[in-house]
Amino acid sequence: MATEQLFISVVIILVATRLLGEFSQRLRLPPLVGELAAGIIIGPYVLKLVTPDQSLNVISDLAVFFLMLLAGLQMDPREIRKAGLRGGILSAIAFSIPYVGGFGIAALFGLGIIQSMFVGLLLSITAVPVTTIVLMQFGLLETKLGNTVITAAVINDIFALVVLTIVLQLHAASGAPVNVMETTINSVIKISLFIGGIFLVDILFRRANVWFQRRGSYFFEKLQTKEAAFGILLISTILVSVIAQVVIGLHFIIGTFFSGLIVYKEIIRKENFERVYGIISAITFGFFAPIFFAVIGININMDSIVHNLPLFIVLAIVAVLTKVGGGYIGSRLIKFSKEESLAIAFIMNGRGMVELVIASIGFSTGIIDSTIFSITVTIGWITTIMSPILSRPYVMKIKSQTTNKPSL
Repeated sequence: MATEQLFISVVIILVATRLLGEFSQRLRLPPLVGELAAGIIIGPYVLKLVTPDQSLNVISDLAVFFLMLLAGLQMDPREIRKAGLRGGILSAIAFSIPYVGGFGIAALFGLGIIQSMFVGLLLSITAVPVTTIVLMQFGLLETKLGNTVITAAVINDIFALVVLTIVLQLHAASGAPVNVMETTINSVIKISLFIGGIFLVDILFRRANVWFQRRGSYFFEKLQTKEAAFGILLISTILVSVIAQVVIGLHFIIGTFFSGLIVYKEIIRKENFERVYGIISAITFGFFAPIFFAVIGININMDSIVHNLPLFIVLAIVAVLTKVGGGYIGSRLIKFSKEESLAIAFIMNGRGMVELVIASIGFSTGIIDSTIFSITVTIGWITTIMSPILSRPYVMKIKSQTTNKPSL
């Protein structure tokens, strides 16, 4: 009976998320906007068709794994290493100002240090997938502006994972005397060594590219099992994730994300990589991601938002002002025009998938309660909607200026 109920819930979720995700896409908004709204509608506060359930939470955990793996597969370590000063400056300012603002407001409303750090983290995120979608819709992905924003968003996500690790380490020590500075330093050292190791592996693999390519291609040519490359990729990703969590003490999504960075088309052959990537993308966005976003919507406690309206309003205002302000200041420092800086600032205000993943981790580990979870997720949902809408006028102005510029 429990299995039957799970399947019924999954069917309801998939139907609702497909409908509202498609509607959201037609409005030129990221599908997760509609999928999160679907969870709220079918959840306990509106239609009451689906209630939070442990089985759905297990599926959500699997969704986090595939989402972070896919995020890693979409990035190239070489591009991150050569990001340069521009993306680093923009990312550092666009991350730190919202973080300080979120931390300060949370502390002002009586939250503890760890909870305040986590709220600051959630407000400081810029989601790479949302940013990519918005830039693609505006036709700016391959421009100087687009490359700078994507680079900054990638570095921003890495900052977020570093801070997440520190907060989780501090939370794990709760209840016992803890030196915050010492724990923070130890956490930074751990994740720095892990990330450094990942990039070292990347450099070594690329220097031995011909050797690896020849043997890797030979190995994968000889495999007879259907979709063996997919299975090998999952096994290696799980191993890296387990090493990150069990051996180094990092959260498993850190290992999942960075393991995706060191998957090479040259080793597993381009056609194998494209097929594996297609399978993971289809599984993630066709099944896991809609359920994940819907479950987040289902878990949103609308009563807690209503009863804590001042905190919600203040945090929402601070989230937008600090992120937009940080993005604008950073853009101006790296010599973008006012219109370009405003476009970048509003585009980077979209928090999207990464914020929801990190918020769900904070909720499941007990760092934040239902109230803070609901408030921060709703803010992330709102800012994701705002990102393409508020940036559009400035993007159109930039394009108009480019079109009208006299040719020499």
